[in-house]
Amino acid sequence: MAHNQSAKRRILKEPGGVLVILLDLPDTEIESTITRFLDDANINSVTVLALPRQKNHVALADEVWWLERLGPFGLIAMLRRISWRRFEAVYQPHQAANRSGYSWLRFFILPRPMWHNTSYPA
Repeated sequence: MAHNQSAKRRILKEPGGVLVILLDLPDTEIESTITRFLDDANINSVTVLALPRQKNHVALADEVWWLERLGPFGLIAMLRRISWRRFEAVYQPHQAANRSGYSWLRFFILPRPMWHNTSYPA
């Protein structure tokens, strides 16, 4: 499920890092969004949640989680995985949250990290 094509890999530390939810973000904005987070010195790792059709644009991320057809058990597994990874923050670009309908995710993640509806690091 996790996949990284980047030759320059950072060591992932748990808990920590950020999750960037890229679902339905326009392809033209994905690489620039990931780069903004990678350039921030306060962020030790960038994990992205993306759709399989976005695979050509997420190679820069430290870790990629793919969201495919989940079904009810798969959805519960994804929510548990996000919870157990214990991210410092989750970033969901506002335009992606509105289009995908996944803005409700934050209510099912415990412990709940800081949740930002922006594509810029806080």
